[in-house]
Amino acid sequence: MDDFDRVWAEYPRKVAKGAARKAFVRLAPSPALVDRMLKAIAWQRQTPQWVSNGGTFIPHLSTWLNQERYDDEPFTVPTLSEQSARLLKLVNE
Repeated sequence: MDDFDRVWAEYPRKVAKGAARKAFVRLAPSPALVDRMLKAIAWQRQTPQWVSNGGTFIPHLSTWLNQERYDDEPFTVPTLSEQSARLLKLVNE
């Protein structure tokens, strides 16, 4: 299995494979970059954008590659402090 096939196998949206392969070849990623891509796919496929609405907001792999989305940074939803949570609860009661 070549590097493109490894990335394709992990990417959840299976459309426009030819365009994705062109973008991948043009990028000519090193083995280290391929590993970074696979790690990014692993965490991004758990994000609300990729999970909600049956994955309709998952970009095509060619777009993901062209926009270097493998370099996106993971984000977390901010949590309320204990005090803020209590105040919010009081306001909503």
